[in-house]
Amino acid sequence: MIQCEQGVTPARGLVIAAFAALYVIWGANYLAIRYAVETIPHFFMGGARFLFAGLMLYVLLRITGTPAPLGLHWVHAAIAGALMLGIGNGGLNWSQQKVPSSVAALLIAVTPLWFSLLEWIRPKGTRPTLQTAAGLLIGFGGAALLATTRDNGQRSLVDPAGAAALMAASFSH
Repeated sequence: MIQCEQGVTPARGLVIAAFAALYVIWGANYLAIRYAVETIPHFFMGGARFLFAGLMLYVLLRITGTPAPLGLHWVHAAIAGALMLGIGNGGLNWSQQKVPSSVAALLIAVTPLWFSLLEWIRPKGTRPTLQTAAGLLIGFGGAALLATTRDNGQRSLVDPAGAAALMAASFSH
């Protein structure tokens, strides 16, 4: 059972509704990107989207009295932005020209696999438990199966370059 910080257990229905909203909104995002890249250049669409959101948040925070970021903050934000937005979202936007949005959403969901593997190989990292390793293997196997599925004529149903871009994007998130 899920417990909040105050020790209060939320109603099961609210937890289910929250997950349902998350999945519907998350899935709709991939579908919206799929339609957008049909008429808007993929990198322009992604860049404009996050530039607009970032400017709105920056103005809102400045209006509410939050101090301006320091130079080091801008450097860290630039690195995170290059990885998450440039490679992560840019790779996703590019791949959606070649991969159906449903497949893109499922393949990008291997992001936790990368977190677990990076945590394991870092100095003094934590080795995954047997259950975690089994879950990661099953998840990665499912993603590999999805990415390499072929039709009866032995043609790949998922564009290999699109699948590779999604793996790079999920790693960069």
